[in-house]
Amino acid sequence: MLIDIPCRLRLTWRLNFCFVCLLAVFTFSSRDGFSMRGFTAENAVIQQRYEADFKGLVSAERCKHRLRYLSEEPHLAGTENSRKVAEYLRTEFESYGLQVQVYEYHVYLPYPLEVHVELVSPTQHLATAKEEGWEWDKDSYETEIVPGYNAYSPDGDVTAELIYVNRGLPEDYEMLKERGISVEGKICIARYGGSYRGVKVKVAGDNGAVGLILYSDPADDGYMRGDVYPRGPWRSEDAIQRGTVKYIFQHASDPLTPGWAATKDADRLSIEEATDLPKIPVVPIAYRDAKFFLKALAGPNVPSEWQGGLPFAYHIGPGPAKGRIKVRCEHSTRPIYNIIATLEGTEYPDQWVILGNHHDAWVYGAADPGSGTTALLEVAHCFGELAKKGVRPKRTVVFAAWDAEEFGILGSTEWVEDLKLTLQQKAIAYLNVDIAATGGRFYVSAIPSLRELIREVTRTVIDPGTLKPVYESWKVAQDKEVPQVGDLGSGSDHSPFVGHAGIPAVSMGFSGAYGVYHAMQDNFYWMEHFGDPTFQYQAAMSRIWGVLALQLANADILPFDYETYATDLMTPLKLLQNSGSKNKIAKDVKRLDNLLTEWQQAAGVLNQGLVRYLASDDLSQLAEINHRLYQLERNLTSTVGLPLRPWFKHLIYAPGLNTGYAAVVFPGVLDAIAHGDDAAVHAEIDKLVAAFTRMIQGINEIREML
Repeated sequence: MLIDIPCRLRLTWRLNFCFVCLLAVFTFSSRDGFSMRGFTAENAVIQQRYEADFKGLVSAERCKHRLRYLSEEPHLAGTENSRKVAEYLRTEFESYGLQVQVYEYHVYLPYPLEVHVELVSPTQHLATAKEEGWEWDKDSYETEIVPGYNAYSPDGDVTAELIYVNRGLPEDYEMLKERGISVEGKICIARYGGSYRGVKVKVAGDNGAVGLILYSDPADDGYMRGDVYPRGPWRSEDAIQRGTVKYIFQHASDPLTPGWAATKDADRLSIEEATDLPKIPVVPIAYRDAKFFLKALAGPNVPSEWQGGLPFAYHIGPGPAKGRIKVRCEHSTRPIYNIIATLEGTEYPDQWVILGNHHDAWVYGAADPGSGTTALLEVAHCFGELAKKGVRPKRTVVFAAWDAEEFGILGSTEWVEDLKLTLQQKAIAYLNVDIAATGGRFYVSAIPSLRELIREVTRTVIDPGTLKPVYESWKVAQDKEVPQVGDLGSGSDHSPFVGHAGIPAVSMGFSGAYGVYHAMQDNFYWMEHFGDPTFQYQAAMSRIWGVLALQLANADILPFDYETYATDLMTPLKLLQNSGSKNKIAKDVKRLDNLLTEWQQAAGVLNQGLVRYLASDDLSQLAEINHRLYQLERNLTSTVGLPLRPWFKHLIYAPGLNTGYAAVVFPGVLDAIAHGDDAAVHAEIDKLVAAFTRMIQGINEIREML
């Protein structure tokens, strides 16, 4: 039947006109009397005009128009629709006057043939593998919508008692053990959240489970948060969170070509030889089905913190409920397409500033990734328009649209593995936007050397909701005098740049009430009614992204701040010092502490020296100084990588083994501590000592050039 679609308050054309007027006033006044990091006084004036012209070109209406096209059809990686999106992106970039190259790789992408989740006793219920159709929404009847499944689940058919394990984290299983409850031979039911879904299936298998059912609890992103789709932005009872369960915390490569590019003729492992794939079948279901499985459980009541939002008291089990999981997939290698567009720099063409977003989606992907894709296109369009007028950046700007990110960050990783040596020589930084806007709250994670630059850039862009600088809204949202920038873990396309190649990176966007993640309902209707109705936040993201790129592309001295880097590492080092292994590693950590202080002081002197150098008459050393500045990050990598996961080369940041997405600092040390390997702990600290020493030496060598 037809349903009543509620009206939403939206900005009128008058308010949009006022916003544009305010943008113009703000753009030309925001930096009065403000010296720009990394620019001479003369070039700062030129740069300010360049940024003003760029920001004035950005159009929310173009963002809306493009997103309507990008989210018109499901475009799962490896499908014909995904290839069509790639072709559209290639055509768009070419129309902006950019040089375009298509990088084709062939990666392992399993598609579901059969996904069966059933409660077999004491009552029967068969879970539905697709979302509900709406009479008013033709898209909900699209036959190419992939059923709810977890990519890279092994095939399997298991029937066993059910047991609820909360979020399926290691500490949840520890709590069950303390109560004398075993999951051995059971099918676990875990709610999403708290860690990456691939961690959940690995931990379940490690504890002896034979299968895993994942579901989104309404307490997390459903009706307990507010109105659900189509009346509101939150997850409806039928919405299924699809997603990969590949072990991206081990590596982000194609499972069959770990560490080398998945070209058509590349050598490949067998599926059985792959080390980053789950061993037990796993399936996602909607909470309309999960309630039948959970309600059938007996056993003790759950701890209060395990209780979800379904309208009954949760029990742990095991049993008496029994369930059945059957997964059968088509296991094939399929082509994917990265679209790489280049605007060559006028002075330093061999120094690259790279902007990237992925273009594949689980279904329609209006927010994830469409909002980011349209922002990428908008930045490229505006750069292209300025270039046609003869205004080009000094360094080369690369716009990258990645494929197969949803399967485990495959497209970007294959490109990095393919071009690793070139990138390590030429890449200044990688700037990632996955989801540009699901609301109006700015968030960002970054390598510490870029954090001050991000703060400065957000002072120059208006928040369309508050009509104040994004920086001010960001401060208010965090309730901090200086807004904090997060650490980079995994979960998006920055991972291979930082983790594998040692290239500084940023990942950012605007967040909000987003209850349709990886579901069919992440569509244009949701974005137009709830996520970003005026498309002004996608435009704001385009402005932040573009200005950040312009400053890196045009700076006389690259605006890396290695003093902030050292300062930001002091807190995690203190946590390491106070860890449970502090008695064993006290002397080693003291060495790191002394080196970190030396690094901080040397970088502080360098910052002051660079300011004086920019004001001097002799700038003959600029090229060499900049080359050394952007190479400093490589000092924090190891050629052999982390002991338990050698694909990750960065010694400071990696995704946690038990988080999957979230970053851990000093991962080699923490991994060794978790495994109780004292020799490895000392060896990893020795690697950090060597890395800190290299960093100090590199900083001092630049100081000597001034």
